[in-house]
Amino acid sequence: MDKDLQKDAIKEFANKTELERTIAVGIHGPPELKAEEKNHHLGEFRERILIALTKAQVMNNKIYPEIEETLNDRRAAKMLINGDIAYKYRGKYQKLAAQKGKSYTVVHDPNLEGNIGLIIVSDRAVDKENIFVTD
Repeated sequence: MDKDLQKDAIKEFANKTELERTIAVGIHGPPELKAEEKNHHLGEFRERILIALTKAQVMNNKIYPEIEETLNDRRAAKMLINGDIAYKYRGKYQKLAAQKGKSYTVVHDPNLEGNIGLIIVSDRAVDKENIFVTD
């Protein structure tokens, strides 16, 4: 159903005149693929996520060994951390990413939804079925 809505929105946008498209982009910004999905995954496509922690897991005192292992994976491009999490909890993961030579970004976006606290993503689709670390 969601794919049909996206197709309809794309067709509707394409059928507008150049002036209407320019005005729409100026007011609402450019059309974005899978915006709802990206709002649930710290701005990334679900299929690029190698591993994820919830906000509560990030706020745990320990560093999950699965995160360290994934940072060693050659497919790991960067780490994204939810900006709602205080530095005293996320700092340990930022330092770990820096030690492993991986970039990290703290995502501050009021449109974010869900409970994801940290993800490690690839620059290509990996389509892992289960991305969450279990306690």
